[in-house]
Amino acid sequence: MGNKGQADAGLVDPKVNIRTLLALLWVCHFILWIFGDMFTLLQEMEEPVTDTSILYVAPTTAIVLTLMVVFCLVGSPSAVRLANLIVAPVYLLFNIVFFVDATEGWEYYIGVFYVLFIVLIIWRAFTWPRTAEG
Repeated sequence: MGNKGQADAGLVDPKVNIRTLLALLWVCHFILWIFGDMFTLLQEMEEPVTDTSILYVAPTTAIVLTLMVVFCLVGSPSAVRLANLIVAPVYLLFNIVFFVDATEGWEYYIGVFYVLFIVLIIWRAFTWPRTAEG
């Protein structure tokens, strides 16, 4: 087969840009969040949600997640890092509350991944690479 260098000849192995990585982590979290919400709603279809606070909080959290994906790609590095270090811990608290309220096995299962992605976002934002001068 030859050595690894020959097998990879002509292929570029680019590093993932920190902005792209953070955006991807937010997208992953958002996909899981949607799945969790949809699954919960499917189980509770007999009683539609009428609580006004829930009807505003749920879309607001989804909007913030969506805006974080966009902001990670277009914001200035210092603003993106700061936003991730502020917003992600808030979602970590949401995820911890989700664990506290969990009653089904699937809720614990998906909750682990909620927390995993948020912790990765916080860690990657905290350890954002710096230039040699900074």
